[in-house]
Amino acid sequence: MVLKAALLWGMTTMSPNTTCCSSTKTTTTTPDVYEKTTNTLRKKTFTLRPIETTTTTTLLMNENENENEKRKKLRVVMHFVRHAEGTHNVAKAYNDPAHKDARLTARGKEQCRRLAEEQPLLKAAEEAATDGRGHIKTKRRRRRRRIIATSPMTRCIQTANLCFDKDAHEITGTIALEELRETVNYQCDIRRKTSELKKEFDGTDFGRLEKDEEDPLWRYWIERCGSEEEHTTHRESAALHKCADRARKFFEWVENRALVEGHEEEEIIVSSHSAFLRCVFNYGQSQEKFDYHMGGSEQVFDDREDKTNNVKIVQYLPEDGDAFEEYMRRDYENCELRSAVLEIL
Repeated sequence: MVLKAALLWGMTTMSPNTTCCSSTKTTTTTPDVYEKTTNTLRKKTFTLRPIETTTTTTLLMNENENENEKRKKLRVVMHFVRHAEGTHNVAKAYNDPAHKDARLTARGKEQCRRLAEEQPLLKAAEEAATDGRGHIKTKRRRRRRRIIATSPMTRCIQTANLCFDKDAHEITGTIALEELRETVNYQCDIRRKTSELKKEFDGTDFGRLEKDEEDPLWRYWIERCGSEEEHTTHRESAALHKCADRARKFFEWVENRALVEGHEEEEIIVSSHSAFLRCVFNYGQSQEKFDYHMGGSEQVFDDREDKTNNVKIVQYLPEDGDAFEEYMRRDYENCELRSAVLEIL
């Protein structure tokens, strides 16, 4: 549905009758995944391109530049997957303690088995190296070494492990990142202790969680909004700029791996959640073309001075067409995978 008004997704205003719970709660610790500043000039927008736009790293050089002034343009292939069906998806009892850090259902595990059988990443590598008619476009096949970046929630780690065989996909490691967490609202969004996760998933690197044995995001929202009994509705979803902070920090992590740590020949599989991915691909975007948004959650916990300046997390280029933008912005189904390219200048 095309809207006549050029509204930006995420630009909801606080109702005059709504009381923000932060006025009565004192927040003591801001998690590292949140920005400490509200300066919008420091918030970067990242460029996403269709998977067909790349097969190799590209060197760009202006004709007036010499060899030393050459700039490197990296295109990092990324595959985004939403976790398979979890127990909370079926029960829809998101605040029920029984679904804390919800696990996959039997149907969810079957969804993973089907995706694993389809091997979409291996097929994508073949398609990207040809012109669609089987003719080789480049002398060099697209890079195939991969790493998994996953939310530390159990359902996402399970999905990543069941969908992507490490040998077949040449996966060099799995890293858990707080940045990829679901919007933190209910008990199903609370992660387990780091030590518990390490014990169950010994093949996953939890090094970036070592600092916080307990869930730092849930602690932040408890301090700000109160306990599960005191506050039973949206928390982070009512302050989407916080979720956007996490998404931006994740893309900064990807850039750093490519530019600083020398992993430019690496594809990244991202195992995350529906509302987080919706935020990544829709935050700050115009609703004129596509009516994709968070479902009307009022931003009552938005503590910024300027609540209307929602800097996009990603941008879509006109030359890539509306179809690619629509493909990335629509909601994810359980265990759905989509691929794109992060262009780094």
